[in-house]
Amino acid sequence: MKIDLVKRLVLLNVVAVMLFSGNAIAEDGFTQALTGGKVDINLRLRYEHVDDDRTTLSDNEADALTLRTALGYRTGDFHNLFAYLQFENTTDITDGDQYNDGTNGLGGSLPTIADPSDTEINQAYLGAKFLETNLLKVGRQILTPRKAPFHRYLGTVLWRQNWQTQDAVTLTNTAIKDTKILAGYIWNNNTIFGTDRDMEAPIFNVQYSGLQYANLEAYYYDLEFSDAVALSTQTYGFRASGAYPINETMKFIYGGEFADQSEGDNAPTKYDANYYLIEGGLKIKTDTFINSVMIKASHEVLESDSGTIAFRTPLATGHAYQGWADNFLVTPTTGIEDTYFTMVATGLYDTKLIVSYHMLEAESGSFDYGDELDIWLTKKINKKYTIGLKYAGYDASSDVANTKATDLTKFWAYVSYKY
Repeated sequence: MKIDLVKRLVLLNVVAVMLFSGNAIAEDGFTQALTGGKVDINLRLRYEHVDDDRTTLSDNEADALTLRTALGYRTGDFHNLFAYLQFENTTDITDGDQYNDGTNGLGGSLPTIADPSDTEINQAYLGAKFLETNLLKVGRQILTPRKAPFHRYLGTVLWRQNWQTQDAVTLTNTAIKDTKILAGYIWNNNTIFGTDRDMEAPIFNVQYSGLQYANLEAYYYDLEFSDAVALSTQTYGFRASGAYPINETMKFIYGGEFADQSEGDNAPTKYDANYYLIEGGLKIKTDTFINSVMIKASHEVLESDSGTIAFRTPLATGHAYQGWADNFLVTPTTGIEDTYFTMVATGLYDTKLIVSYHMLEAESGSFDYGDELDIWLTKKINKKYTIGLKYAGYDASSDVANTKATDLTKFWAYVSYKY
């Protein structure tokens, strides 16, 4: 954790103590809030296997058995003030030389499984509630304007064992009926590799849910990185999504989004690229052992500017997009056109099956990247345990110009616990 952030948190805690410990009643209230909070625990034990056909690797297969442990504590409220602290540990239970974790120097010899062993403060922030409709947070925190897994611009990278967080100040306002406004400023990005990246990043997101068949969202993200200046971007966009009932058991669901992106103020190269998403499908309730089925077709485009720079999302949960094999976490310079089909079925005994199929093409240039099949089966037990099996298989196109021309297969088996 950065020293300057520690100093800020210590100073804020000292000020809080000075302000609210003036008399015995205040002291009792402060102590009760401090000790009468809530503990949360998250554990996830996961096996991951990767088969990467790149010829530059000395071994095309990698295996990892890792355990993620997250322990958090939220204090009670004291004069509408509270604090949250969460520790996170990722442990490689087997031999750490069996995969490239992104930090161990094995990138040239083994496939990547981006779960390095690490212990860190995942979240540490002070919160303040005021005027009943405002929530202010200062410190290290999770920033996700959209519900998981749709973290297209700001996300936790929740599939990895070490989650991404931001050092930021954020204000959430709900004063306007059916409207949620998020405004904030990020000064540091804490990556899944245990490293950090200094930033100067004002963010703004507004969501409106007052329409019967539509949810609206508008956003502006100005991400300026101090060191990784090539990632600096300015993005603004608009999204609409919703559902329309066809009958008592069936709904038509849809989504559409457009965004425009250009280089950040300190970026070395000028560019302009757009983002498009259009999707539609059906959600059906049934009375069989399958409770519900959702099927949809989607077309997502991340444009390229003249084949040199493409639309990028450096703080996103990229695992949720363009296939779970994580072959497109960084948008290729030729951009992406992803036409994909998704089926989500929920069944008895808290089971869920997700199947998706992606057809991936370059946005600039007439060639295909490849196709990918993804399958994910989960079962919850007593609402605290989850067992999961997951598969991703990327079949590369043989097109000569293809920059993603090697097959990639991944398999996961895991069990998690949440308290």
